[in-house]
Amino acid sequence: MFNFKKYALAAALIVPSVIGFSAKDADAAKVIIDKELASAVNVRSEAKMGDNVLGLISNAEKAYEIKSNEGDWLHIDFEGKDAYVAKRFFHILDEDKIITDTNFRNKPTIDSEVISVLPAGTVVEVTEVAENGYVKVKVNDKEGYVYNNLLETFRKANENKYATQATTNTSNNNNNNVAASQPTQTYEYVETTQTYQQPAQQTQQAQQSYQGSSSWAKEWIAQRESNGSYTAYNPNGGYYGRYQLNPSLVHYGASPAEQEAAADNYVAQRYGSWEAAQQFWAANGWY
Repeated sequence: MFNFKKYALAAALIVPSVIGFSAKDADAAKVIIDKELASAVNVRSEAKMGDNVLGLISNAEKAYEIKSNEGDWLHIDFEGKDAYVAKRFFHILDEDKIITDTNFRNKPTIDSEVISVLPAGTVVEVTEVAENGYVKVKVNDKEGYVYNNLLETFRKANENKYATQATTNTSNNNNNNVAASQPTQTYEYVETTQTYQQPAQQTQQAQQSYQGSSSWAKEWIAQRESNGSYTAYNPNGGYYGRYQLNPSLVHYGASPAEQEAAADNYVAQRYGSWEAAQQFWAANGWY
């Protein structure tokens, strides 16, 4: 994964009876391609579509310096040339803000050690897009990981992704004359190219026989996340199952028992109870 550091340039100017204070010039922000949205993106000589392609960006570990942010386009340094790329296909590595109290972990996994809890409003420096939906950040000279959806800029980008997906689903439904009342959730009830496939009969039996930690709040969340389906899949981030857990918590094709246990563990660690998780979901639209 790509890492970058900001260097401070300071200069002191001394003249008779006047002392100039040192000033910090932070390096420009940088960007890396968002592989969830595009496998490769055209680099252009102008901030517009047309016959102006200079090259292609496909390496998710290589970052490019931003020279300016121009609406839907980013002006970048591409191999020493002035170039432009469509902003929506990139992650911007720069300062960001924590939007709710969140665990600051030593590894990009849900079961890793919690270094501390970062309060809402904490400003961090994003240095790397890591695995399992986490990003590496630096705060007070310490490096660690937080989940991307808990950062202001990443949250907005994720919301835009989901809005685009919902619009696409709605358009497809209209084109196929699907009833307007049909839900347009971003998850898809589809088979994927994963090698694992759970037999339908076995899945049905497991759903009927397994009983996890249950409460009205848990069911409330499940209905809003997946309509209660153990096979719901959201390709934007790989969220799977009844509780739409991220890939660091459950794998694609996880059994109902595995999903229930993972969801109970996640909620217990993060909220303490399903009731507390429900209250958070009701206020924020996610949990």
